[in-house]
Amino acid sequence: MTREKANEALVNAMRKRGAEAVSKATRLLVDAHRSAKPADTGEVELHSEDEAYRVQDAVFAALWSGARPAAWKVGGPSDKVTPTAAPIPPENLLHSPASVAGAKMRMIGVEAEVAFRLAKDLPPRTRPYSERAVAAAVGEVLVAVELCDTRLANWKKAPGLWMLADFQNNSALVVGSGTKDWQKVDFLQQEVEFRIGARVIKVKGVHSFGNPFRLLPWLARHCTKRGLGLHAGDILTTGSWTGLEIARAGDEVTARFPGIGEATVRIL
Repeated sequence: MTREKANEALVNAMRKRGAEAVSKATRLLVDAHRSAKPADTGEVELHSEDEAYRVQDAVFAALWSGARPAAWKVGGPSDKVTPTAAPIPPENLLHSPASVAGAKMRMIGVEAEVAFRLAKDLPPRTRPYSERAVAAAVGEVLVAVELCDTRLANWKKAPGLWMLADFQNNSALVVGSGTKDWQKVDFLQQEVEFRIGARVIKVKGVHSFGNPFRLLPWLARHCTKRGLGLHAGDILTTGSWTGLEIARAGDEVTARFPGIGEATVRIL
């Protein structure tokens, strides 16, 4: 066998392995959503972010056929690494004040975030959108509480690619009040007060990207690669300011960003 034939055979084998992993992962996560029983992922290995995103798309299509994302979550630990993203279906986009059943969640994670609502479409196109073009499409910035949960049985030790495939642990997004004068917000000095039951967390200017708007041009490019685009009315949430906190049944959770707004959700 020539070197070219050997390389071709290797590439085909890797593609087959990837396709099988995506198919198996999709079935596991769809079953976990429908049965409310966590997925045992130990025998399935995802090998790349591309595979994880293909699983996202396939699970979304299976569970919400004909729908498109009403929101997206995007973020990362710092501006030195490539962000990650996950779609949020319409049924998981809630409005403050909201309430959710904590008994149905394996992990009642809560995060204080800011989200941007688009006023104009950003459809897929060959030329990447500039920061100016994306900024012109933003209508307002809003305060949000992201609810995080998992469909993975061994979620504390699960590889990052599995968490990404599982919509990056998103369970719902609670959107509150905000402001259309978002370009006047000094995110580097923005204060945050996050209340989880009796606990109070206060921080200032701690977003991992400094200005969370910086994530939006990347997200526009990412959605273009997936052939989805972004639409007027879409909510783009940009990651936690206080890290992942764990709430309990009975807690009222409120994120307050002075000068922007607040969002509240009660855990039943």
